[in-house]
Amino acid sequence: MTSQPLEPTRERVPVTLLTGFLGSGKTTLLNQLLRRQHGLKVAVIVNELGEVGIDGKVVKGGESFVELDNGCLCCALNADLDRVLRELWARSGFDHLVIETTGLADPLPIGWICSRPGLSSSYRLDAIVTVVDSAHVERALALAPEAEQQIRRADLLVLNKLDLVGDGGAAARARVRGLNDLAPMIDAVQGYVPWTLLLGGAWRRPALPPEPGDAAHHHHPSLESLAVPVSAPVDADTLEDLLAELPGEVFRAKGLVASAEGGWLLANVVAGRIDVAPYEPAPAPETGTLVFIGRGLDREGLQALCEARLGART
Repeated sequence: MTSQPLEPTRERVPVTLLTGFLGSGKTTLLNQLLRRQHGLKVAVIVNELGEVGIDGKVVKGGESFVELDNGCLCCALNADLDRVLRELWARSGFDHLVIETTGLADPLPIGWICSRPGLSSSYRLDAIVTVVDSAHVERALALAPEAEQQIRRADLLVLNKLDLVGDGGAAARARVRGLNDLAPMIDAVQGYVPWTLLLGGAWRRPALPPEPGDAAHHHHPSLESLAVPVSAPVDADTLEDLLAELPGEVFRAKGLVASAEGGWLLANVVAGRIDVAPYEPAPAPETGTLVFIGRGLDREGLQALCEARLGART
């Protein structure tokens, strides 16, 4: 069915496309952004790599919130993103749209959606903002081609997690500059970026390269994911012990698990660095979930490990 153009009854909404490799800190940056007193009404679309939308349960705030579970925005969810953009436009009442991609997305096809007939009169891609984990940029580039694509396509580069490196980010900065020497680069700790750089139509990016007319550009993620439900409450030490046992092929793990002390535990693992902390999601999920992302995952082994340590059932 051919999509009908939206009525251009108001100014086009500027769109910030927020991308970055697994664990770079995109969601942390987004949370920082939504907590600011900028006076803008922000709509958010979050795409999640994995079988369960963990990030959508962690992101807070925003006047409008849409979560797209499962798959990749730049391929399998193209039709859904088109629909969501139209629904948001009909809903109105927001000044800026932020689309947070999965950590394994090539951002260019997502930008093409905003420029297609029927949507280009309503949305304007403001900027592709790429968050880079300064502590693990070399490993990310070696692990998956998407990490390089995200850096090369950026209009603004955010060199994040500078508190985790001993050289002030010099090595990461040089590596990133070798891939993109034109985009402005700003330093960040825990995703803090001045909101004026991201919202309110601050950018006027050049036109995107033309979209291919066939399906040859569709993106297939280079890594795989496994989601394991965790229904029983656990304590933080037990959860940390499990995460410390993860095999090397797991690059990224994250999850929300009910705490034995009450409330929830938010778990994050990036390249072996483990963080488990109390968290109160809004709304709370029906059950806890751990998501593992990597290459050549031993799915049965991971499920068995979770069952033995946490009583998890798949």
